Amino acid sequence: MIDLLRSDLYRTLRSRWPWVVLALVALATLGSAVLTVWWPLEPSVVYDGLTGRAGALRLAGRGSSIVLVSTIAPFVAAHLSCVDSDADFDRTLLASLHGRVSYFAEKYLLTVLLSGTILLAYLVFSGLGVLVTLRPVENVEPLWQVAAWAGEGWLAACAYALVVLLVGQLTRRRAIAFIVAFLLLSAAVEQGFFTFLLLVSNVLGLGWSPALEAALAWMPYVTTAAVGNGAADMLAVDATGFAPAVRALIVCVPLCFACGGLGILAGTRRDLA
Repeated sequence: MIDLLRSDLYRTLRSRWPWVVLALVALATLGSAVLTVWWPLEPSVVYDGLTGRAGALRLAGRGSSIVLVSTIAPFVAAHLSCVDSDADFDRTLLASLHGRVSYFAEKYLLTVLLSGTILLAYLVFSGLGVLVTLRPVENVEPLWQVAAWAGEGWLAACAYALVVLLVGQLTRRRAIAFIVAFLLLSAAVEQGFFTFLLLVSNVLGLGWSPALEAALAWMPYVTTAAVGNGAADMLAVDATGFAPAVRALIVCVPLCFACGGLGILAGTRRDLA
């Protein structure tokens, strides 16, 4: 699997799309911070911490946040899901059942690593943006909180990206994978599913409303939004009795492993014809 990973990383670095992704991240973070040279922020603006809505890593990019990582990673996964099959590259590697587990496991590992790379790029460009704006930062969070905040953002990005990768591999249609990525990021899938269950409950008089409202708070989209609010909100216990960070661990980690397991199982049994 390591050889496959090295091969994919080499091909990725030789491609154009990763540099386009990095350029988009730079434009949304460092680029918007550079604009303050021409359109300065008000003199009274002071960063309140690093991660919150008024934090340095957010305002330095004029509103960009770590949710940007969760937005880009699924579309990267949609591209990766069909890149080998479109080029018939997988026919050579998967001519027999031998090595299929390593092949598909490597794709999920690659997606996780690229999601982490996008996260690091965001942090680096946002940090440079803080230096560009030259604004004081007050109430800086402890390093462990910033690390936890970044880790939860990475986890949320991986959860969405691996779902999209699984769909793309099962359907072998990049367009479908991109559509699923858009629906997931817009919360259309989660909200549509719960709206349907609520409609069924109301029609049949099942009384599911309280349970559905409680379950909705555990959905990845809700926890991702909490990450976007900063480390303090992410680590604070809310009405559910759990912090959003804990809910993300409980939901997103099993979801990632489930996507990887299903993808590997389906990949080892599918016909390449």
